[in-house]
Amino acid sequence: MKRCEIATVFLGLVAVTLTVLHQQAADLYAVPDRGDPIFSMWRIAWVQHQIVHDPRHLFDANIFYPLPATLTYSDSMILPALAAAPLAWAGVHPVVAYNEVLLAAFILSGLSAYLLVRAFGYGRASAWITAVTFTLCPFRLNHLSHLELQMTMWMPVVLLAVHRILRDGRRRYALVLALALAAQWYSSMYYGLFLAVYAAVFAVVLAGAWKVPGVRIVYAAAGVCLAGILVWPLAGAYIASAPARGVRQAESVAEFSAVPLDYLRPGVGNPTYRAFLPRVVHAERALFPGVVPLALAAAGAWPPLTATRAAFIAAGVVAFDGSLGVHGVFYPALYRFAWPFQSVRVPARFGILVGLTIAALAGAGAGRLLARIPGARARLAALAILTLALMVDGWPRYDRLPMWRFPPGIYASIPKTGAVLFEFPIHAQPDRFAENLPYMYFSIWHWTPMVNGYSGFNPRSYTALVDGTSGFPDPSSLDYLARAGVTHIAVHCRLWEPEVCAATVERLETMPRVRHIASAEWYGAPSSLYELRK
Repeated sequence: MKRCEIATVFLGLVAVTLTVLHQQAADLYAVPDRGDPIFSMWRIAWVQHQIVHDPRHLFDANIFYPLPATLTYSDSMILPALAAAPLAWAGVHPVVAYNEVLLAAFILSGLSAYLLVRAFGYGRASAWITAVTFTLCPFRLNHLSHLELQMTMWMPVVLLAVHRILRDGRRRYALVLALALAAQWYSSMYYGLFLAVYAAVFAVVLAGAWKVPGVRIVYAAAGVCLAGILVWPLAGAYIASAPARGVRQAESVAEFSAVPLDYLRPGVGNPTYRAFLPRVVHAERALFPGVVPLALAAAGAWPPLTATRAAFIAAGVVAFDGSLGVHGVFYPALYRFAWPFQSVRVPARFGILVGLTIAALAGAGAGRLLARIPGARARLAALAILTLALMVDGWPRYDRLPMWRFPPGIYASIPKTGAVLFEFPIHAQPDRFAENLPYMYFSIWHWTPMVNGYSGFNPRSYTALVDGTSGFPDPSSLDYLARAGVTHIAVHCRLWEPEVCAATVERLETMPRVRHIASAEWYGAPSSLYELRK
């Protein structure tokens, strides 16, 4: 494959991505919501900070003080953070860097899908349709706020390595398999786990169809074993923190397990089909893949089938069953007997691999349809129409919320060492747990340990914190904070009802155990910092 072909496809995918995600591209200081994007910014920034200052304690993040390994309470996203590190070191704002990584993930995922199916013998037009379909996969667009769920560029590389090992017996691809599978784990642990299952089924079907010699299977197994060695430092950190986190309860897993009807439910950000398809039960279970991809995939799945397409179909069926979670055939056994699956909350995220299967088959189907059109110009016009149809089919609608450009100025008055923060307000309701995210965003500029936090797990210590400060700033709340090791209290009226905040600040000023240190206006409201005496 020539470099000019790769460059042309790359530029084409840039154009497609920036067109469909024009809102995101137009303002790199905006996000779809102030939830998971902030969480991703914090994780990326923490890894970038800690890998330089104290890599031995990489997983001991600054939330939920004094608990250790709190980065393991969710996906640590180590590889995306390291890939984005040059942006941070160049002084790029965290929000801008986040959006640049987000857009790049779309483009690179499509490009890797193109390279995969081209290596499988697809023509350029067919491979282009696969690339666009995977780039604009509705599952991906439904999860626009989840950066780690956009890290799918390693999936095609893993499949390509498996294909090369089994078809040609090339030992060097065992190393490619190991590196790509490990990279997927370090980019998104959900996907690393699910991809291992998908790739295993893909490999078994190919090996059976081609009657692969045993030595090639050994090469593939060696690549998987090497990947396990590379992933062990990551897995070890999560295993060590497992007793604190526990396992996902069956009721929670069931809530995030799809049912077949969910594959007819479009995401809330897709206005094209919402009017006449079933309503979304849960955002994680909006799995409708779109009409155009399905139609093209049906044409690609029509017999006769190559071994490669049969392998895609078999792996896709297993991914579909996996997305059903506890409602499926094999997932209940995995949840019961395989420890990694006991930490998985959302089996429905297997849906991205269903999307990869559809993309690969859609490319094959497009190739079949285009082959029936006489004349190069007519085929080119048809290819352009198919591309536009895929763009319209997946066109998302979402909010664009401006992010704060800077934190409150009060943090400049916190001591560099020895301080522990309590950020206020916090709320007792479980559905307001994420309101700690602004404080984590602020900490990108100071990294002071805090008793607040947000993650995929809600530790018991946070529940105790909410209960212990329910009467804040009464004396019993201050006693609780002192016992928890808090040395400083920050109060942000911009994030609260102004009158209630003003009354709380006025009362706090009268407490003999606290000393006012600093105040600053932040987006039209005051933030104040206090020292808590023992």
